Amino acid sequence: MLLKISIELLVLIMKKSIFVIIVLTALISCSTFKSGLTIPANQSFLLGEYNDKNYSAVLINRSVLTVNLITVDKDTREVIQRFGLIPKGKAKVYISKNETVYFENKNTTDVSVDVILSKGIEGMRYIDNK
Repeated sequence: MLLKISIELLVLIMKKSIFVIIVLTALISCSTFKSGLTIPANQSFLLGEYNDKNYSAVLINRSVLTVNLITVDKDTREVIQRFGLIPKGKAKVYISKNETVYFENKNTTDVSVDVILSKGIEGMRYIDNK
């Protein structure tokens, strides 16, 4: 009788443990990706060059200088949107899988931007400004 109760209790504990693991896995898989991005003077950071999913990003300019954000159609090279993220400014942008994003630093010193992405994005690199 005592053995039967112990086995039932053990099974109940295992079921709850499995449930907790499933919930934690679901929460982790739905999490966002945050990165502190430093863009050197007179360079741009290219994001999403090889990406094939729509995503969103929250951008927070941690610098005292403006950072330009430009989204470009991957096929036509047409500029879709362009704006300056002011010092200490914050913006949320929605990026199509057909777009590439450029964080352009036209300043003579480095700038820092916090980027919080809704999912992992493929294709990131620095390029010199033209």
